[in-house]
Amino acid sequence: AAAYRLVLVRHGESAWNLENRFSGWYDADLSPAGQQEARRGGEALRDAHYEFDICFTSVQKRAIRTLWTILDAIDQMWLPVVRTWRLNERHYGGLTGLNKAETAAKHGEEQVKIWRRSYDIPPPPMQPDHPFYSTIAKVRPIA
Repeated sequence: AAAYRLVLVRHGESAWNLENRFSGWYDADLSPAGQQEARRGGEALRDAHYEFDICFTSVQKRAIRTLWTILDAIDQMWLPVVRTWRLNERHYGGLTGLNKAETAAKHGEEQVKIWRRSYDIPPPPMQPDHPFYSTIAKVRPIA
């Protein structure tokens, strides 16, 4: 029987990770440190002689750029890539763009932890007047 491996890679640090902001579906790009993390990840996979059949990623540029950097490092740019919103980061609703520490100071650490990690308690909804509402509303679901 053939043996298969599933390799999961999180995107490198984003500009908003660096600023300690809730990113969610906001399409924050990689920071310079995140670009370097992606390169190091690709080098580690190359040095371990990984070969892949297919790749899956979210539709967010930080994940796509991380994947491209890894594929370049392992010289497998030809691989098929499936992009789907279903792999996007969790949608943080009205928390999007807020500083995590300031939000915890305002609402309490425990409440923010629930919003960030709960499977059944969503964060506050994003209202149409939210500064990033129109940006996120443009995200096209693919696949």
